[in-house]
Amino acid sequence: MSALSASLDQLARSNRAGSAALGRLRARLRQDRNVSAGHLGLGFAIIGGLLMVRGLASLAWSWTDEPARALTALAWVLLAVAFALVVLAARRSGGVLSARVSYAVLAVGVASLGLDLAGFLADSESTLLYPTATIGFGGCLFASLPHQPLRRSLEGAWVLAAGGVALIVTGATLGAESLSACVTAVLLGLAPVLAGISMIQVIDRHVGRVIDHAVADSLVAAPAVGHGVLAVSELRRMDADAEQLLATVARMPAGRAIDAATAADARALGDQLRQALMADHEQSWLQIAVTESGHLSRTVRVNDPAVLAADLQPEQRRTLLALVWLCVAAAPESGSAVSPALELAFLPSGAGPAAPLHDARPRPSVVFSLADTDHRPIDPAAWPLFVQLGPHTVDLRAGRLLVQTELA
Repeated sequence: MSALSASLDQLARSNRAGSAALGRLRARLRQDRNVSAGHLGLGFAIIGGLLMVRGLASLAWSWTDEPARALTALAWVLLAVAFALVVLAARRSGGVLSARVSYAVLAVGVASLGLDLAGFLADSESTLLYPTATIGFGGCLFASLPHQPLRRSLEGAWVLAAGGVALIVTGATLGAESLSACVTAVLLGLAPVLAGISMIQVIDRHVGRVIDHAVADSLVAAPAVGHGVLAVSELRRMDADAEQLLATVARMPAGRAIDAATAADARALGDQLRQALMADHEQSWLQIAVTESGHLSRTVRVNDPAVLAADLQPEQRRTLLALVWLCVAAAPESGSAVSPALELAFLPSGAGPAAPLHDARPRPSVVFSLADTDHRPIDPAAWPLFVQLGPHTVDLRAGRLLVQTELA
């Protein structure tokens, strides 16, 4: 079974186990590169190897018999060792490169660029500067992309780009032919790395959105009110701190006064527990779904002080959640709780549109406030879901759309 199939199988089992299990699995999968790009590691290694071959071809074309060119040969030996290190380390560690290996590859790459440049500059017969180590360095970085965090990949791209700029400036001082050759070599090494980073970023975003959907959808059948995974984790942490503090006090000799540091820790822990009890940590299924979703937590705000969302039936929950995803599907990830793309406000009974005369029992309503509609219009697929959710009124304002729906 592949890494992706195994992860999806675990996701399905956690879905049946409940929202807490899904939350723990989602937190693990966020850190597991095998879900998004790890299964592409072989393809990235092959393409990186082809870049190495392309660089060696350029090396053979630009080779001279000058003794100083041994520095360029040494640079390529270091690059070959770095490439083999990346492939073997990723294979032995389950597809995840440690920071030590990543930064070792960067150090080898910088040293190789310097040796390659020195080999050309010390060649008295060469009139053309054609640095080939940039291509080999790019091959090593490309093979590393699916096995390390995006931050480290960006650092590697910046190092390669900075070295490439230095080579281009040097080539410009030697002549037009050297400048052209340097630009070609730098682009051959850097362009695939940038393309690979963009590809992995898109895959990560897609997989993260799929996981968010799975976690949120699992709450459709969850208890109406409960504790979120983050709240439970915080309570467990405080419980562990309290046990450790009590154990420390129990080990003190009888009759000895508690020291100032222990007293300060006890005071701080007491304040945290008091705030936790006041907050009550119990939320509706919708508040939990929004809080524990990476995308919804940045783009949606729920205003439901009376916890009216807890009264919704499973089918209403499913429709409401689908509407939320449709409204914020195109919302930028840079949204914040201060200015969310979508705000849901639950109103008590009788505050919504007028109920039919034969319905003596008023029903609660929910207001969808969608911002920035001038640049991000609402998805047309949302309107049938509004009808399914209940009678509604639409108020279109400058840059904002308000839809007030009575929960049928």
